[in-house]
This record gives sequence, structure tokens and C-alpha cells, in this order.
Amino acid sequence: MQALAQADFPAAISLLEEVAAEDSDNADAWSQLGVCYLETQRPADAVEALSRAVRAVPANANSHYLLGNAYGTLGQLDRAAACHRRALQIDPRHAKAEEFLMRAESLLESREHYRTGLSLLYSQNPSAQDLNRALRELVQSVAIFANSPARDNLLDCSRQLLNLLQEWPVSIKVTPALRPWAAACERGFQCLRFRNWLGAQAAYEEALTYRSADAFVHHGLGFSFVELGETDNALRAWLRVVELDSDYDFTHFGRIQRGP
Repeated sequence: MQALAQADFPAAISLLEEVAAEDSDNADAWSQLGVCYLETQRPADAVEALSRAVRAVPANANSHYLLGNAYGTLGQLDRAAACHRRALQIDPRHAKAEEFLMRAESLLESREHYRTGLSLLYSQNPSAQDLNRALRELVQSVAIFANSPARDNLLDCSRQLLNLLQEWPVSIKVTPALRPWAAACERGFQCLRFRNWLGAQAAYEEALTYRSADAFVHHGLGFSFVELGETDNALRAWLRVVELDSDYDFTHFGRIQRGP
């Protein structure tokens, strides 16, 4: 314990391994050994040690919590969450277990969105609706976990959607005051069509200065951002689309159809 207090993990490991070898039911030795293994980037050994601690004293909330951390380090999020839930069953006031459980559950949710998005995006001959849902799933994955690998698939998904370029008529009465907005929207659409990303960004950003709550404008802006490598801005734009219209179809690109 002195070695552990001084962060001399190699010495602590050597001594704790001796204790555990002589007393295989010493839960505290196994638990502290697990901590040392985690501190020295040996998560697989930590799982083994902390599992021994849990078997020796099943009602120790902290051992379950630490075992969950070890599984989490290995990327085994389902097991990590199960351990943290067990820790909270034993001690509902275990704040760290609650914090890490919330984190594990968020990561699991993000991973599920990511896997669903990938399966849709890279399915054989994905339909327009497959691509629509794929973008939604990938965006949601990153919204939950900022470092989700879904980031790496957003550009591919957007390009497949742009290849469809399905026009969606936005019928609205264009008053004299709205003519600059309508003109900016039309420029944005044409820039997307001809892959002029900077032009699309400028046009749609101008349109937003006249009207800030048009889902189809944020939609087009997101595509220009992702092509320009501004992933965070693209995500913000697409999340704004969903805020404005939860059922928005990302396969449709809005084009002003002036009403009477």
C-alpha cells in the first residue's frame, strides 16, 4: 500500500501478486492489483484480477465498478455497463458508478446508431430512403459521442445523396422583401448541383440572414460544409434540420417554387 500511495506501480504489483498467491481469497489484494494493472495499461490482467475480487466478495460495489472500468478500457461496453449497474444495485449512492454507467450507455447508443448507419450506407444498391436514414443515424451517433467513427462516413453518405439530387419544390409566396432570400436559395441549389461548395456555403449563409428557420437551407449548408472538411459545422447544420422538421427527408434538396 505504501508503494501504491507513491505511485510505484511495478513495486506494488510485485508485492500484491505475492499476497494474492499466498491468499487467493484476499479480495482487497485482487482489487488493488486490478487498479495497478489499469494504471499500467494492462486492462486484460485488470479484468482477471478484479473478477477474482468480485468472486471473493460479491457484495463489494467498488470492485464491480472497477471491473466495469477494466471492461470499458477493453471496449467491451456491454459488460462495462452491466458491472456499473451491479455496483449501483449494491450501493445506489456510488456516484462514480452512476457517472460511468451513463457514459457507457451513451457510447452503446452511439455505437448502435453508427452500426445501423453503416449497414444502410453500404448495403447493396441502397435506396434513397436507406441513404436518408443512414445520414440520420450517422449524425445521431456523432451527436451522442463527438469522437464517433461515424464522422469518417459522413462525406461518403453525403456524396451518395448528392448523386440523387432530388428536387423538392418549396412553395412560398415570394414578396419583394423575400426576393433576396429566394435568389440566395436558388444560387445555393445551383452551386450544389455543380459541386461549387464555397458558393453553396456563401449562398445558403446569405439566405439564413433573411430567414433562419428554413430546414432545407440548413440541409444544403450541411452538404457544403462536409465537402469543405468542416464536419462540426455540417453536424450543427443537420441537427438544426431535425430540430426544425423531425421528419425531414435528406434525399430532397429544396428549390424555391414561387407561389402566387
